Amino acid sequence: MVSISLDFSLFIQLANFVFLILALNHFLYRPIRQILAERRALFDRLRDKASKAKAELENGEAEKTRLNAESLRQALNLKNEITAKSQAEEKTLLAEAHEQAGRQLSDGRAKLQQSVSAARAALTQETKSIAREIAEKILGRKI
Repeated sequence: MVSISLDFSLFIQLANFVFLILALNHFLYRPIRQILAERRALFDRLRDKASKAKAELENGEAEKTRLNAESLRQALNLKNEITAKSQAEEKTLLAEAHEQAGRQLSDGRAKLQQSVSAARAALTQETKSIAREIAEKILGRKI
């Protein structure tokens, strides 16, 4: 059978074991646990920063979308204003051109009428002289 004797070496081994546990706890486990705690805290801070950055990005995207919609609305308003102004100017220019064309047409008609009157007067005069010549030739004398 096995007999266990409690001598001094057992207490020394037990003291060594306790000392080793305390030394390892002090020099190895505590620093590792402290580093792990710091790393966990760092990751938590980084996760918080990432979530804040994500929220800011989403807010920025929403703001960008809002600004794009606002600028599109302003651009459409500006386009409509410019279109309305250009249509009004077009109407004005067309009215002026129509008026000018009407004046030119009436001036042309007046000139044509003068030409016709002058031509008629010249033809009437020439007809009279031709008729006189024909009459003189038929009658054989001067009229």
